[in-house]
Amino acid sequence: MSAIKNISLLELVRRHWLVLVVGYLFAFLDPFGINSKTSQAISNAFDRMYSPFYTSELAGSPSADLVDVILIDDVSIRTLSDTETGYLQANDWPLAYNDYGVIIDALRRHGYGTIVLDITFYRERRLGGQLDKSFQNLVRRLGYLRDRAGVDVILGAGDNPNELEQSITPLTGSVSAVGLTGWSGYGDYYPIFLELDGHKTLAEEGFNAYCRKAECKDLAEAKKAWLVPGGSGMHISWGQPAQRVAASLGCDAGHAPGADLGEILGIVAGNALRNLFGSETIGSGGRQSCPPLPTALLSDVFCTDPECKEFFSTGRPNGERIAMVGVSLPSARDLFDPPIPGRLPGVYLHAEALRNLLFYGPDYLKPIGLQPNLGLIGKPSWTLPIDLILTWPLLLLVVLVAVRKLINWRWGWEYTSRWTELAMELVEVAVVVVLLGLIYIAVLAFHRTPGFLTELMAFMPWLWVAIRNERKEMENEHKTVALATGDPEQLGIGRDTGY
Repeated sequence: MSAIKNISLLELVRRHWLVLVVGYLFAFLDPFGINSKTSQAISNAFDRMYSPFYTSELAGSPSADLVDVILIDDVSIRTLSDTETGYLQANDWPLAYNDYGVIIDALRRHGYGTIVLDITFYRERRLGGQLDKSFQNLVRRLGYLRDRAGVDVILGAGDNPNELEQSITPLTGSVSAVGLTGWSGYGDYYPIFLELDGHKTLAEEGFNAYCRKAECKDLAEAKKAWLVPGGSGMHISWGQPAQRVAASLGCDAGHAPGADLGEILGIVAGNALRNLFGSETIGSGGRQSCPPLPTALLSDVFCTDPECKEFFSTGRPNGERIAMVGVSLPSARDLFDPPIPGRLPGVYLHAEALRNLLFYGPDYLKPIGLQPNLGLIGKPSWTLPIDLILTWPLLLLVVLVAVRKLINWRWGWEYTSRWTELAMELVEVAVVVVLLGLIYIAVLAFHRTPGFLTELMAFMPWLWVAIRNERKEMENEHKTVALATGDPEQLGIGRDTGY
């Protein structure tokens, strides 16, 4: 059999320069959003497969069951505002100021030392042209909880604290902190180091409040990590459906968090199949899967049934537990799509980011990358993605060299002509998928977000095109040698044909 001639890396680049250029165009120009959508889809798929490992690690950590989500829903408002119940004054959204004081006091009695309200108060409310008198009652109550009771209450500041009117200053000044709940320009990352007018993100403010009650590592250490771009954010790990949820949610909790390796691998395999055939997950009996964090409805906070008490009796020390209160109302339209199945209210984004901070500390999933800002040398404030510029051709060459050796080895077998074209193409695709999966797993093993590697994953179709072109080139090399040596058997190599 004729051997494949050795070619240089420069020759490989010359052969596939068009694929290299097209990859750069899709990375930097992103026509029709194809590259970004592909990157997000592949990254979410790997995150779903990683979720059972994260859940298993979290189950045995001191940060487990520290963060609970409390959802304010329409049924709870109507139930708690009933005249026979009398907990809430308002029977519809938005709630009265006194209602928030009642809710915070109830959560305090359940042992929560930090209460984060993913709710933004932009101005003092007027009722019939008059200022709401319950406003000052809430201000005084919050000041007492902060200064006398040691309870940290954190309010939302929207995406721009400057939009908060002066009339609301007494309220924002009576709480422990006001955190940013919105931003733009950070993609899928949570901008953990974002700071605007002295206000940080809701998750970081919650983390700092917790650390005032317990020992924590300084979060600023994360900025000193190797190859961390200055303007990036935190990639959030999402867990499996929570086991500790209120019965009122009526969801399927799924697998236990302390599953053994065999069960975890089974979940990973199931997630891989769902990645191929759709990510929607329905629990037993047609019920939707539970959210990834322990969750209760507002009505459960005031419930006295044993099931309700069981949810709030976690055994965690009083004062360290954190309640993240958010809104689950159709009119709020505060929904987002995490990697796990189904859409969730926006409060889960802040709650999961906070849980990641508590679990990883300064060693949270940081993006690897080298992206200097040209604004430092007087140019426009553009970011130069040196990591992507250098890594894309390197990845292309590594894959081509590996596949070239694999094909040459395969052609050394007997009866190679029985390998169909489709079989070889499936093998080539598998090579690309396995390689990118190994990259992702290696990065996660060191608690590092793939960062720009997720953009490289979007190049998988172009890698497949380059591999197929290289195989055609190798077949032509064989045919050329076969014609020169008069060996007709070589003309059929790689095909399902005979000569």
